[in-house]
Amino acid sequence: MIEMIPEFKFAIREDLIDCGIDFMPTKAEPLATGWDVRAAQNDHKDLIVKPGQYVKIPLGFRAFPEDGWWFQLHPRSSFFAKKNMHCLVGIIDQGYFLEVLLACEFLCDPASLCQDLVIKFGDAIGQIIPIKRVDMWTTAVSNDAFDRLCKDRNAFRKGGFGSTDVPNKKEQP
Repeated sequence: MIEMIPEFKFAIREDLIDCGIDFMPTKAEPLATGWDVRAAQNDHKDLIVKPGQYVKIPLGFRAFPEDGWWFQLHPRSSFFAKKNMHCLVGIIDQGYFLEVLLACEFLCDPASLCQDLVIKFGDAIGQIIPIKRVDMWTTAVSNDAFDRLCKDRNAFRKGGFGSTDVPNKKEQP
């Protein structure tokens, strides 16, 4: 079965249309999952970020996803690996129509002597990933009922946040 490919429409900020840089989200290669997006500072100048500073970097576009779709905004891996920028994953709902911003914090590498970071106007800094919206039902259950559900599923993990510890048989619920 062939699924229809959704169409996302993007309105590029007026001051960016003829600036010599393409601010439309673009795929770096055909099999890429995400579409790269660029830093689009309002003044078209480099952004200087101090160590520990939080910033919201404008991306220069508003998005109109097809009905039933939304997208996630992620940093590009190089933005973290090369620039030590820690970014939030953005959940951009179908009904969000303002300019998209990438929220991040610069946590400097001590080996760099914590110099300021320069983000150039037009740098590829993030990527968007389209996702089909799925609805779900929610049901409240008691903690005892929840524990029974876990036992019925053989879900015996007691750890979390990366823990793969499996308790021995007598610790199982």
